[in-house]
Amino acid sequence: MTFGENTQISFSMDKRKVLDVGGKDGFRARNEFYPGSEVTVVDLENGWDVMEDGLPRGDWDVILANHFIEHISNPDIFLEECRNIMGPNTILNIGTPNLAAWFNRILFLFGYVPHSMELSTKYNVGKAFNWNEEGLGGHIYVYTVQALCELLKHHGFKIISILGERSTYPCNKFIRGIDIILSKRASFSSSFRVKCII
Repeated sequence: MTFGENTQISFSMDKRKVLDVGGKDGFRARNEFYPGSEVTVVDLENGWDVMEDGLPRGDWDVILANHFIEHISNPDIFLEECRNIMGPNTILNIGTPNLAAWFNRILFLFGYVPHSMELSTKYNVGKAFNWNEEGLGGHIYVYTVQALCELLKHHGFKIISILGERSTYPCNKFIRGIDIILSKRASFSSSFRVKCII
């Protein structure tokens, strides 16, 4: 299968089994991404260190890693672990900030550090506007659409969809309008979501 084919994974009418990786309390998985599904959460907050403990085996329909991969020290180990527990119809759903977001491209031209990048474990530095005053998010690796897709393909995943997502950062209506328009193209969006299978 190559990207661009019209690929559909169908679920039975029964509840989908979702493994929410790094989803804290699982609220977004249960209420936004997969309402009505059976959600199991593995997160440091509930005592599960994915990088130490791996991922639990199960008959998962979906592995949801929403804004998780940018926080871990070894994404290759994580992706290998995902492959190990996935069945032929399991979908890996990864959402992450976009290093090449439209506003980051502009800011970089003026010498500013892209919004999602962090260059210190103590301080936010090099950012435009008041972004230096934001708390650190703990981002280690920040991806472009092309980079994450290449990494997934290296690990043997087949891309079934790529979707751009708008920024949730508060800003004026003009900037919000630009963001809505440009986020329709994943490579310019604030963050993006890749779904893949093995």
